[in-house]
Amino acid sequence: MVTGLPEITPPSKVCEECITGKHKKDSFPSGKAARAQSILEMVHSDLCGPINPISNGNKKYFISFTDDFSRKTWVYFLQEKSEAFEAFKSFKALVENESEKKIKTLRTDRGGEYCSKEFDAFCKEKGIKRQLTTAYTPQQNGVSERKNRTILNMVRSLLVKGRIPKKFWPEAVLWSVHILNRSPTFSVKNMTPQEAWSGLKPAVDHFRVFGCIAYAHIPDEKRKKLDDKSEKCVFLGVSEVSKAYKLYNPVTKKIVVSRDVIFDENTMWNWSENRSIQQQIPVYDDSDNEEVAAPETQAQQPPQPEVQSSQHFEEERYNMRDENSRKRLAWMMDYDVSYSSSDDENAHFALLVDSDPITYTEAVKEEKWREAMDNEIKSNEKNQTWELIDLPKGKKTIGVKWVFRTKLNEKGEVDKHKARLVAKGYKQKHGIDYKEVFAPVARHDMIRLVISLAAQNSWQIFQLDVKSAFLHGNLQEEVYIDQPPGYERKGEEEKVFKLKKALYGLKQAP
Repeated sequence: MVTGLPEITPPSKVCEECITGKHKKDSFPSGKAARAQSILEMVHSDLCGPINPISNGNKKYFISFTDDFSRKTWVYFLQEKSEAFEAFKSFKALVENESEKKIKTLRTDRGGEYCSKEFDAFCKEKGIKRQLTTAYTPQQNGVSERKNRTILNMVRSLLVKGRIPKKFWPEAVLWSVHILNRSPTFSVKNMTPQEAWSGLKPAVDHFRVFGCIAYAHIPDEKRKKLDDKSEKCVFLGVSEVSKAYKLYNPVTKKIVVSRDVIFDENTMWNWSENRSIQQQIPVYDDSDNEEVAAPETQAQQPPQPEVQSSQHFEEERYNMRDENSRKRLAWMMDYDVSYSSSDDENAHFALLVDSDPITYTEAVKEEKWREAMDNEIKSNEKNQTWELIDLPKGKKTIGVKWVFRTKLNEKGEVDKHKARLVAKGYKQKHGIDYKEVFAPVARHDMIRLVISLAAQNSWQIFQLDVKSAFLHGNLQEEVYIDQPPGYERKGEEEKVFKLKKALYGLKQAP
């Protein structure tokens, strides 16, 4: 194309000036990367956030875990990035128990939440191979990056379609993941991720339009005879622990979990609507109208001097217990259970004075409660509920407390005084201290059938009670509890009990 061009020999050395001025990133191969050949052979993870606004549960982040073989995804919501390690431990315990296989490889970016010392030490201890992306190269973690992008695209569409406040984004994330796990994907042929993971074809007949109007049935026990039989709610997905729908009542601002639901999928809730109190669905907190109106009445009266007497404290404590633990169900509001004769007032006052103790300090002062606690300890030792050991390194204990109840017979007379040692199960974490919560119950249809057969054949029906039923259940998980208050072993106060049987109060006890 030109004249006078000399013969040019291509340089054999690296030209530093060219590299400095023209260096670019290498292209990524367009072919498919090596895929896992079985579930949990490789897990992809990425953290997304912070998300604004903060959710109702004060969550700002969500972390996703995607199995490379099945492409099924799990999500956990976090308040801070530092909670990623706890989320991974919960995820690991869940999927390994469910699949009976071990996580072999974990692929993540180099975020601080994944590269902490405790995270690295845990993976080395469990034999999990780490694959970390090169700095500023999110393409190497493309499975999780693309999955989070897909989830957020669905979340934005769901919230806009239903005109739902953005603070409900965790519910939209869960519903999006629920749908994606049951939808076709190019990475898995001829089956959904859920089927590739579990081997069972999933059902989708429960899918509903997110954010639509849903009418939840109100149980008979929570309403009076003339109250509405359903409440108007908003559909927010399915429950994670029950085979039921998850709904939200914008009037009462409460989550409702129900399987008896009628949907209006063509109608959305008007979140800008301000309803009057008369139009609101009634909230049943099992309290009388007189108790609700009491603060206003007291506010209008002049303050009364405090009477420091034992009778005053006993009556006040009984009133607190009556409001918290002895409230009547809604359907009982239709019946008058108050005393009308003056002869019964003394009997009622006797119950006020003889109320059950709340703490161990109160109970230990009376012989009847000391005897009840001794019987409970003997029952635990007879059933070999625990063994006294030193607390292993890295383990934590669960506290225990005493619960006292006066048992009455069918005539309303005192039958016995019962003391129950209960574990503080609310401190247990799912996937770490227990795997599932399941309680076998008798169906009402079966009970009616037995009674019907007994009536037709003139049979006698007997009822029995298994004493300390939970103490007959062998405990598979490692659970450590503090020594019961008042029954610490002398000289061994620092030791703890390792449970061998399912103590009352534990999540897995039923």
